[in-house]
Amino acid sequence: MVSLEGIKESILSYLDPEVREVFEIGKYLISSGGKGVRPLLTLMTCEALGGDAERVLPLAVGIEYVHIASLLHDDVVDGAQTRRGKKSANLVFGNQACVLTGDYMYAKALSLYTQYGSLQSVQVLSDAVMKMSQGQLLELRSLGKLIDSETYTKIIDYKTGALFGACMAVGALTAGREDHWDFYRIGILAGRAFQLVDDALDYSGNKEKLGKPVGSDLVEGKCTYPLISVYHKLSREQIRLFYESKHEELRRAVLELGGVEETFKKAEEELEKVLSFMKGFDEDGNLRKVLLKLIHRES
Repeated sequence: MVSLEGIKESILSYLDPEVREVFEIGKYLISSGGKGVRPLLTLMTCEALGGDAERVLPLAVGIEYVHIASLLHDDVVDGAQTRRGKKSANLVFGNQACVLTGDYMYAKALSLYTQYGSLQSVQVLSDAVMKMSQGQLLELRSLGKLIDSETYTKIIDYKTGALFGACMAVGALTAGREDHWDFYRIGILAGRAFQLVDDALDYSGNKEKLGKPVGSDLVEGKCTYPLISVYHKLSREQIRLFYESKHEELRRAVLELGGVEETFKKAEEELEKVLSFMKGFDEDGNLRKVLLKLIHRES
């Protein structure tokens, strides 16, 4: 199996820009401690299905380029200050450079897919990118609003789940499977579980583990599942805290009412569907172990 360090080396090596600043911005993000969730999931899915990890590696790298591009654009849109415990790239290199580097990475991903993939893999990645863009826009339009569970699920399925779906579908395609859209759909559920855990940790984690201050979602005006799950238990006064920007008071109220526990429970429900699907092909359980580790943020 390709190691995480090997994946990071490949991400930098395939980048190959003529303008040095593109490489520096990419290197800055790649070196900031990401666990390579998406390329690992792509590689492990392919291997679990009997495929060749070396053959799928450039496609896994392309998926990571899409992810990095989305982070660069997202941080510019959000005016982010930190990313994974470091200054965000837009603060270090400027908004314009980060947007253009994100554009380069999207194009580079497409270039890798036309060179090493198939028309079907291009379709899978294109679908994921279209969903991601719409998910980002849905989230942007929902800032400062108390949304329902259905809206929240659509946002995270598009913003996070779609690229997880692409990981599993591309891994399956490279291994010769014709049912790759089934893997895409189950990957969306894996991404849903991943995002639910992320949103729970924003209420109950610590700054060092998150790489950002606890409660950042509330500060940004995001209504996520911990809050949604206990909305019916909140008093009118507590609901007003959301609109009055009294973030810490509301975060403590959600914690006391069990919002974090409800969110972890929801994540486990989604994860069980994924693991049940995997029983049909992950005979040695390696993919299961990696997925559990990645979703639960185990070191």
